[in-house]
Amino acid sequence: MVSFTNQAMKGVSRTHQIDLLQKYQVITKADVLRALQKHFLPLFKPSSSVAVVVTAPAKAKEIGDALNAIGFEVTQKVMEIDPSELSEDMDTESDSGSSSDSR
Repeated sequence: MVSFTNQAMKGVSRTHQIDLLQKYQVITKADVLRALQKHFLPLFKPSSSVAVVVTAPAKAKEIGDALNAIGFEVTQKVMEIDPSELSEDMDTESDSGSSSDSR
């Protein structure tokens, strides 16, 4: 059934699943490590990436200090909640029937 679906919907060959397995089997540990070093590890280097962290105010300093310690330039911003948005959220919850009234 999967083979038919792949052929009809995705336009792949009847042996697509087998072809993929054969391609995967030739991948070595060295190939994976090389790909990780090239594409994944740079995500964590301050010179080649930007980190955005959203956290509770109580953890902000600790996380900021840790990022600073490994070389990231840290800018902290506090996101304020617009009171009008807060009241709209409360109205939406009561309108959707998610209130805790027991009837």
